[in-house]
Amino acid sequence: MAGGPSKQELEMYWQNSRQYFDELAKHYQQADPQYYKEFIQPFYNNPFRTSASSTGSKGNPAAKFILVAVLLMLIVAGAGVFFLLVKSDSIMPEFEKKTEDVKGTERPTKEIEKVKPTDPEENDDMTSEDHFIIGSKKIGEKDYDNAEYHLKKVKKGDKYYEQSQQLLESMKFLRKYNK
Repeated sequence: MAGGPSKQELEMYWQNSRQYFDELAKHYQQADPQYYKEFIQPFYNNPFRTSASSTGSKGNPAAKFILVAVLLMLIVAGAGVFFLLVKSDSIMPEFEKKTEDVKGTERPTKEIEKVKPTDPEENDDMTSEDHFIIGSKKIGEKDYDNAEYHLKKVKKGDKYYEQSQQLLESMKFLRKYNK
């Protein structure tokens, strides 16, 4: 039959000593091509006989890295969703939070609806961000006069300045077509 190692020995060399198996393969490829085709070449042609299928502890480091990276991303995403669900009460804007009065009744601390454009001096404690948020909300409520007032209060150089200018331009069309 064949003058080389048996199939079981080749399997053992493939799994435990790949370098020796490759040296054997080179030798039999030149010395006995028939034996090489019948016994050794199937090891190289079989896609299921990779180093990942071996029982050694080496494994495929790239596959392990990808698996660990995916698991870490899933853990981070899960933690993010968890904190968003658990901490949703602390994300509420300041004007919607309630404080308890001395007598035990609840009253709102600050309401947006009470802010009117009548006296510019009245709203000095508001930041450009506050004006931008209120102006955006007023556009949604189709209260264009108040929206314009607040959006014009956003200071030049503020991070919301460009957006407020775009909203002011858009309001021209909204006023025209939403009446």
